[in-house]
Amino acid sequence: MNEDMFYYCDAAVDTLGRSSGVAVVVRNAAGQIRDVVSCSLGGMTNNEAEYEAMILGLELALARSDPQERITFLTDSQVVIGQIAGQFAVRDRKLLPRHQRARHLLAQLPEVTLVFVSRQQNRLADALAAEAMEAGLEQGPTEDGQ
Repeated sequence: MNEDMFYYCDAAVDTLGRSSGVAVVVRNAAGQIRDVVSCSLGGMTNNEAEYEAMILGLELALARSDPQERITFLTDSQVVIGQIAGQFAVRDRKLLPRHQRARHLLAQLPEVTLVFVSRQQNRLADALAAEAMEAGLEQGPTEDGQ
C-alpha cells in the first residue's frame, strides 16, 4: 500500500545577504513528523535559498527511497514551483544550475506532486529555516567568505 508523505520545504534569508537557512519537514498523511532537516548556508537571494530548500527536500526523499511512497513537496515559493513546472522561464543565471539540479533530482522520484502553500501552512519549516539562518549569522563567515 502506498503511503503519502509530505515534504514541507522553506528558506529564510538575512536581509543584508550574510546568511540563509533552509529546512524540510516530512509528515505522513496523519500529520505526524517523520523527518526534519535544516542547515545554514551562505548569503544568497531568497529565490536561490528557496531552490536550495527544495533541493534539500528532493535529496532527502531520494535518501529515504521508499518506492511505496507518494510524495508531495510543499513550498511557499511560487517562483520555484512555477519554474520547475515549466510555467515560468528561468531568467536569473544564478537560479539556472539550481533549477537544473532540482529537475534532475525530481526525475529520479516515481510519484511526485508539487504544491504551492501559504506561509501559514509552512510554519514549522519556516521557523526551522529562520533558526538555521540565525545560526549562520552567529557562526560568521567561513574561510570561503560564505
